[in-house]
Amino acid sequence: MNHDSFRALHSKFTTYPLAREIWESDEHDEWFEHLDACVECSDWHSLKQVESRGIDVADFPCVHVALHSTVQCDVHTDAWECADMTLVRTEDGFAIPVRDGGSSYIQIDYCPWCGVKI
Repeated sequence: MNHDSFRALHSKFTTYPLAREIWESDEHDEWFEHLDACVECSDWHSLKQVESRGIDVADFPCVHVALHSTVQCDVHTDAWECADMTLVRTEDGFAIPVRDGGSSYIQIDYCPWCGVKI
């Protein structure tokens, strides 16, 4: 699969719920394998997720920090309670929350996914 094919199929495979015949198809398997293998398309997919949240990725050091620090949880209002929130914004930048029952965190200087300086 190439970049153009991946992008053309994006809305078909990311509009939920997916019908069983779609997610069990060879086409979906090929699309998903490309998502895992192609950094460019994976980053583009992440950008689309961030944009769908109404977030401007330009306000973040990279698309990965934007994606992981803007998770919108329907269950938890506190980032420290939500296991899906892998990064939080702090007064000093971004951090990994420590799940110790409080608001502890580990400040980071570089994106854990791409290494860009924060």
